[in-house]
Amino acid sequence: MSNPEALQRIREKLASLLGQYHALLQEKQRLTSEIEKLKGLLAEERSQQEVLTTQLSAAKLKTTSLSESEKAAFEKKINHYIKEIDRCISQLGN
Repeated sequence: MSNPEALQRIREKLASLLGQYHALLQEKQRLTSEIEKLKGLLAEERSQQEVLTTQLSAAKLKTTSLSESEKAAFEKKINHYIKEIDRCISQLGN
């Protein structure tokens, strides 16, 4: 094999590798975008789950009388939510 032929083969391999590299970059970008989309959906689902859990707790409170331990746990959850809301409000103010 002569030098020009070897050089041509190297150029062809390099072009092939560059093509594969760009294809992989595009695939990475697509997957990264999909991951971000799924993270957003997961956050929405978690938020919805929290809302539904709160609604369920409120519905249970309306329909049944709670024991003292259940009342204490419910008050603790309410206080936690209030603190979380206050923290969010303070972050929005900054």
